[in-house]
Amino acid sequence: MKTVLKVSLRKNQHYKYSNIYDAQVLDRADISESDIIDELLKDGIAVDKETVLDIITRFNRKVVEQVLCGNNVSTGLVNLSSTVKGSVNEKRWNSTVNRVEIIFENGTDVNNAMKKTTVEIIDEKSDLVGRFNLSDQFKKIEQESSHNGLESEKSRLNQNQNEDPACGIAFRDWLWKA
Repeated sequence: MKTVLKVSLRKNQHYKYSNIYDAQVLDRADISESDIIDELLKDGIAVDKETVLDIITRFNRKVVEQVLCGNNVSTGLVNLSSTVKGSVNEKRWNSTVNRVEIIFENGTDVNNAMKKTTVEIIDEKSDLVGRFNLSDQFKKIEQESSHNGLESEKSRLNQNQNEDPACGIAFRDWLWKA
């Protein structure tokens, strides 16, 4: 299925010269698990709603259990992993400083669907400004990741340093002299 993501442009009021726009997704709706199951039933799934709901609920519970046991879980839709934030002082957990977070990343199903998605940009007057295919976004990412990781990281750092050589260096010098 070809998907279309509609994006509305609004002038950014924080810039004096307002050639900068903020993009906002249109057609937002709150869709529940039950709504998704209804869509599956419309598509002709040969199982009743209660069975599908039970399977999804059990699946979700098992995914959460595995992630909270420290496993990296790939569901196809998302990739999940757990991480600990904050330093542990004196080998004691401090609940005000330490916390466990779950990291969500796009799974292969989401990335594949995004490659087939078209973004339609609509201006303030509801006129279509342009259409863009997200597959271009993934081609750029794949090209960057196909290079040697260390070399591309070095070149990225060198590019940032060459753009404004004083950026960050003066602050570090000042900080360490203080």
